Amino acid sequence: MFKKIKRSKQINIAATLDGKDSKQSLSRDLDENIAWITEYFGEHSDLVIRLMENQGGHRSAVFYVDTLADKSIIDEFVIQPLQQEKNSLQPDRVELSTHQLQKLSTVEEALQQLLNGNSLVLFHRHGEGLAAGTGGGERRSVSEPANESVVRGPRESFNESLQTNIGLVRRRLNTPKLRVENMFIGTISQTPVAILSIGGVAQESVVEEVRSRLGKIDIDGVMESLYIEEMIEDPMGYTPFPTVFNTERPDRIAAGLLEGRVAIMLEGTPIALLVPSCLPQFLYSNEDYYQRYDIASLLKLLRTFTFVLSFIMPGFYVALLTYHQEMIPTPLLIALTGQREGVPFGIALEVTLMEMTFEILREAGIRLPKTIGAAVSIVGGLVLGQAAVEAALVGPGTVITVSLTAIASFCTPSYNMAISARLLRFFLLFLSAFLGAFGLFFGLIMIFVHLNSLRSFGVPYLSPIVPFHLQNWKDLFVRFPWWSMKQRPEEVVGANEERMSTAKKQEGGRREH
Repeated sequence: MFKKIKRSKQINIAATLDGKDSKQSLSRDLDENIAWITEYFGEHSDLVIRLMENQGGHRSAVFYVDTLADKSIIDEFVIQPLQQEKNSLQPDRVELSTHQLQKLSTVEEALQQLLNGNSLVLFHRHGEGLAAGTGGGERRSVSEPANESVVRGPRESFNESLQTNIGLVRRRLNTPKLRVENMFIGTISQTPVAILSIGGVAQESVVEEVRSRLGKIDIDGVMESLYIEEMIEDPMGYTPFPTVFNTERPDRIAAGLLEGRVAIMLEGTPIALLVPSCLPQFLYSNEDYYQRYDIASLLKLLRTFTFVLSFIMPGFYVALLTYHQEMIPTPLLIALTGQREGVPFGIALEVTLMEMTFEILREAGIRLPKTIGAAVSIVGGLVLGQAAVEAALVGPGTVITVSLTAIASFCTPSYNMAISARLLRFFLLFLSAFLGAFGLFFGLIMIFVHLNSLRSFGVPYLSPIVPFHLQNWKDLFVRFPWWSMKQRPEEVVGANEERMSTAKKQEGGRREH
C-alpha cells in the first residue's frame, strides 16, 4: 500500500514546488543536498536537520518535518544506530529498525518522503539516501459516532486518519478481494484519497468512473469530503437531493461495499463517501439491520412516512384552511377557526413565520456549545411558541403543525436528506398558498419527475422503484429476513450477484432441524 501512495504522490509533487526542478538526482555532496532541501522548504519552516558524525568520522544528516514525524522513533531507531555505526555509512550497509525502509535517489522522492512524515537519511559522498517510516503526530482516537448512534450495533466511528479508517473497514472485510487504490488531490494540499471496492462484487465500470472523476479534479486544496462530493456528482447534479451518500460509520461503509458500491475516503475528515447512492439508501438506518426484521420493517415504514410528512405537512395544512375548508369535518373546522380569532396574519404567512422561527432556533442550537445549545432550542421553542399563542400572533393549530413537522424531520437518518426536506417544505408551502391542493400535488409531481431524472454514477436515483426491481423490494419499505435476501442490489452489483448460495442456505436449514 505504501508503494502505491508513493507513486501517486510523485505525479503531483512537482506542482507544489513553484516551478523548481525537483526531479534532479541527489548530489554526492551532503552540504549541497542540505542546501537544496532547505531551499525547497524555505527559511521559515518546521523542517529539522540533524547533522551527525559517527565513530568512524563519516558524516550524515537526518531530515524530518517536526509536526509530522514521531521524534521518539527517530531518536531510538534512526539517530542512535547511525551514531553507533563504526564502519563507513552507506545506504546498502546501514540497518535501521523501522517498520519501513526505502532507498531513494532523487530530490523529488526525498521531499515526498518528508511530507509523508518519514525521516530522510542522506550520506556524504553517496548519491542515494534512505527514507525511514517514522510518521506520527497527534491523532484523535476512535470514538462513538456523534451523529449516527444506534441502540444495538458497533460503537466505532471514523476519525481524521485515513490509514486508521481503512483499517476499521479492513477489520470488517477480512478478504484479499478488498481493493484500496490511492491518489492525491489538491495541487497544494496533496490530500491523500483512497478508493475502496471489492473485486468481483463492484462493477468495474463504476470503479473506473470513480477513478476518472477523481482524476479530473483540479483544485489547490481539499479540506473535507464535500469538496470531492460536489465535484464528482453527475452532470445533472443541480438538485437539493444528495446523490453521494456520506457516513461516519465503518460498518455502513462495509455494508455498502458488500452490496457492490464504491467508497471514497480521504485524510483529514471522519466522513467517508459511498457511490452509487439511491434515494432509499438515505432513509435506511444502521439499526434496520441490527434489529429483528419485523421490528425493522415497522421502523422503516414509520421513517418513510415521517420523511414524507416532514415536507408535506405545512403545505397541506395551509391548503386545507385556505382553499378546502369543506374537506375538514365540521367540529374540527370550528375548533381550528375558533383558535385563530384575532390573529392578524393569513394562515400562509403565519405558518411561514413559524417555520422560519423554528429554523433560526435549530441553527442557533447547532452553533452554540453543547452544554447550552439544547437548552436554547427547547426553551426557545416552548417560550416563543407559548408567547406567540398568548399574544394572538399565531394559532395553536399552527404551532402543533410546525412542531410535528420538525419532529418528523428528525426521524430522517441522513442529515443531508433532512435538509433537502426542509427546503422542499418551503417550496410546497409557497405553491399551496397560491393554488391550494392543486399547487401541492403539482409540486409533488414536479419533485417526482425531478427525482426520476437524477442519476448517481449512472444508476437511477429512484431505483429499485424506477426502474422496477422486484427482488430489491425485500429491503425497501420493509426488510425481509436475512436468509431471504440472497442477492445483492441489482442496480449496483457486478459479476458476483449472490450474497448467499442456495445450497449453503438449505444445508444450514437442515442443521437447524
